[in-house]
Amino acid sequence: MKLPALVPVLFMTYVAVGLAEPKTLAVSLVFALAILFGIRRGDRVEWRDLGFEIDERYVNYAFWIAIGIILYQVIRLGNIPLLHPAIRTHLNPRLTALTYFLGVPASVYLFIRGKRYALLYPVAVSLYAYRTPVLVSIIAIGSAYYESAKGEGKLDVKKLAGILAGGAGLFLLITFLRGNTLSSLWVRFQSTVSALDVIIWRGDWSGTYGGQLQWAGVASYIWGGYSPRGLIAKFLYVHTGATITATLLGGMYLDFGIFAVIEGFLLGLYYGAVSKATHPTTRALYYSTLAYGIVGVETGILDLPVYVLFLLGAYAVYKGWKVMRKREAH
Repeated sequence: MKLPALVPVLFMTYVAVGLAEPKTLAVSLVFALAILFGIRRGDRVEWRDLGFEIDERYVNYAFWIAIGIILYQVIRLGNIPLLHPAIRTHLNPRLTALTYFLGVPASVYLFIRGKRYALLYPVAVSLYAYRTPVLVSIIAIGSAYYESAKGEGKLDVKKLAGILAGGAGLFLLITFLRGNTLSSLWVRFQSTVSALDVIIWRGDWSGTYGGQLQWAGVASYIWGGYSPRGLIAKFLYVHTGATITATLLGGMYLDFGIFAVIEGFLLGLYYGAVSKATHPTTRALYYSTLAYGIVGVETGILDLPVYVLFLLGAYAVYKGWKVMRKREAH
């Protein structure tokens, strides 16, 4: 099984274990099958990976800028959010987003190139006291190691387990320092599935927001306003300023209803094609977006920095596909 297949498999597992309603399970199954079908079709796309010709020193600069931004924000706050989680709401959201946009693909690229200091990024970003970026970083780096080492016949299970265990340790540390328990994680898990249940039952079959929810993932970063998860909370009549996650499907369904399966197919098509990446820059984009997709099973894919990474990956595939078409024409 190719790693991208984990996205629909984990998604269905998530909603099933979360005891979703039968209607939710049925819509989720169609959505998951659309992703799998897209992966299968994408795997047949012939393209030549030209990558992005970027000097490695610039990737290094991006990596250290991301680390620098993290340290700057900690200094500006005068305290460490990891030790005092309540202050994490005072982090600058645009700088935080820039940290993710630069740090995740740069650390994966450097890891692929044999720079072990790339593992500093998940440790540094854990200072923000947010679990998602730590999980994304560890999954991306772990996936890169797994496929690279397996392809070369040098897979060290202990090393892979060490990377994943380190990530799990950071995740649990953040969880406990934030005053949460494992039981509270289970409550969040069930509430996320319950939110999807309400969306499927109350949302219009042809869509409620007509694309505005996912567009808010762009607009909220540029000129403010409701975030996508804020719009989900608004739909669920939660008016306390809270944001709510509703799985990978929730935001898409609120925008386009049952036609969210088309987005699912396109997501799978992207993963199926980009999984054949060979250039280090494209592979870094592949593993980064794969990690966001896996974590997005719970959080959704609803943020501008993530959109940009997907667009860059899709552009690399399109550019390589055009080259192959020109060769065939001649």
